[in-house]
Amino acid sequence: MLKRFFCILLILMLPCAALAEYTMAGYDDSSTYRTWSSNQFFSRMEEKTGIRFRYVQYTKQEDWRKAKAAMQADSPDLPDVLFKAELSGPECLELLEKGVLIDLAPYLESCCPNLWALLQSHPEYMQAITLPGGAIAALPAFTDQPAQNSVWLNQVWMDALGLSMPETAEELTEVLRAFRDWDPNKNGRKDEIPLAFLGSFDLKFLAHAFGLIANDYNIRAVDGQAVFMPLDSRYREFVEWLHMLYAEKLLDPQGFTTSDPLRTVEKDTATKVYGGVITTLPTNFMPTAWAADYAVMPPLTWEGESIYRDFAGPVTRGTFAVTCACDNVQEILGWVDLFYTEEVYVLGSVGQENVDYVIDGDGTWRMTEASRNNSYFTSEVLIASGTSYPANATYDFQSRYYDPMVSRITDQLQVVQGKAVLPFPYYTLTAEQEAKIAPLQSRIGRLVDESLARWVIGETEISDQSYTDFEAQLEEAGIREFLAFWNDILEGL
Repeated sequence: MLKRFFCILLILMLPCAALAEYTMAGYDDSSTYRTWSSNQFFSRMEEKTGIRFRYVQYTKQEDWRKAKAAMQADSPDLPDVLFKAELSGPECLELLEKGVLIDLAPYLESCCPNLWALLQSHPEYMQAITLPGGAIAALPAFTDQPAQNSVWLNQVWMDALGLSMPETAEELTEVLRAFRDWDPNKNGRKDEIPLAFLGSFDLKFLAHAFGLIANDYNIRAVDGQAVFMPLDSRYREFVEWLHMLYAEKLLDPQGFTTSDPLRTVEKDTATKVYGGVITTLPTNFMPTAWAADYAVMPPLTWEGESIYRDFAGPVTRGTFAVTCACDNVQEILGWVDLFYTEEVYVLGSVGQENVDYVIDGDGTWRMTEASRNNSYFTSEVLIASGTSYPANATYDFQSRYYDPMVSRITDQLQVVQGKAVLPFPYYTLTAEQEAKIAPLQSRIGRLVDESLARWVIGETEISDQSYTDFEAQLEEAGIREFLAFWNDILEGL
């Protein structure tokens, strides 16, 4: 109790004390055009806390990776903290073993009241950042609105055609047929693309219509066991449905060969051809003005229930760490704990109230004219773009933005949240485990994606024989060893 009181007292006294100086190293790509030493976010944090940093900023990812690998506990130029650290699980384990990083687990309850409260209210967050053995080498970023790879349907077209938002695979099929047949863009040509997608990756998000979800390894944890989605009996029904959609020209014929840069529409005066798209945001390849036409399709139901794959998850790991060079761990943890407050989250992602943005009488907020007219505002004033940094990003503040179109998109991002489930618990692999699973995933993942594509476009007939052949190929690729690996990971959690 006294230790916690001492840490909190330190935080409160920071602005009144002489400036404490530390060294910060980390990575922000050159594409952000951000220079940490002159960035206003850091100067504002210095005014707020009395803590000053000397910055060692890397702007190339490979250079930063090499710098982390070269760190030694006895190095005279070892930085005190790693910020925007992009630390992987194996990096955390290696740097902890070398004595470079400090285990933060013993400090969090007493020195990080804001972060600790979040970890206590979300046990899965604690699991996500805890390494095998119980150590916590790096702190995370949280969001209550993680990116989701969703189906966005053209609501304007649906309204014009008298269509309701679909609730089942059958109803979605009918909506796509209407997009194909009834000329919703009113140009007299059958140029509409009912549903756009990018490869097997996007299409597998539609498997939820058959009660199926899986992670990038095509697995889901069910009752403590790793289940391989393509071997589920429902997977064949899913594949047959996709093939029917493709055969009826309801799926983009270029879906297996295109990319966002290739399908990008730059001018908002171009003909609108997309009835639906599977993407995180329509603005990834459409003009911003078009985004207001689209609404996220809620997860479809299967036998009365609905589920959706949580794409990104609420936790981004490895954003911040403290090294053995730091002579006041408590003070630096008091500094970073402020990043888990709404005040500092807003400071880093929007700016300073009444300088960069204002809150109007109705509770909405908007950017000031000066910030809107500053082409370099994001790089000079904020820290939010680029590499992930420690934060607790909340939907509540963003939802109060004054622009109806922006706030609508923000609201749309919430549509699947209630049904989104991580297919597999958070885990950390050692370098040896990553080396073991990588070749298995390379063979099995490629086999799954290529087989799905061939079935969908009709290159391979969907039959008992083709499924028997597929299962035999999985055996040859090492599916038993693959599943045994993930079951071992589950047992170790």
